[in-house]
Amino acid sequence: MASRSVVFRSCAAFLFTLAVPAVALAQTTGGGRGALRPYVHIFLAYGAVWILILVWVWLIARGLKRVTARHPD
Repeated sequence: MASRSVVFRSCAAFLFTLAVPAVALAQTTGGGRGALRPYVHIFLAYGAVWILILVWVWLIARGLKRVTARHPD
C-alpha cells in the first residue's frame, strides 16, 4: 500500500513541476496578457497524459513481474 502512495506523490510532484514553469512563463511584467496564458491548459493536459502513460507502463511492468514470478520458465 505504501508504494501506491509513493507513486501518487511522484506523479503529483511531476505534474506540479510541469505546471509551474508554464504558469511562470504565462505571466508578464507589463500587466498585459501573457503570451502563453491561453495555452496553459494544453501544457497541463499534456502533463496529465504523460503521467497517465507512465502509471500505465508501471502497472503493466508490475503485472508482468507477477506473471513471471508465478511461471518461471
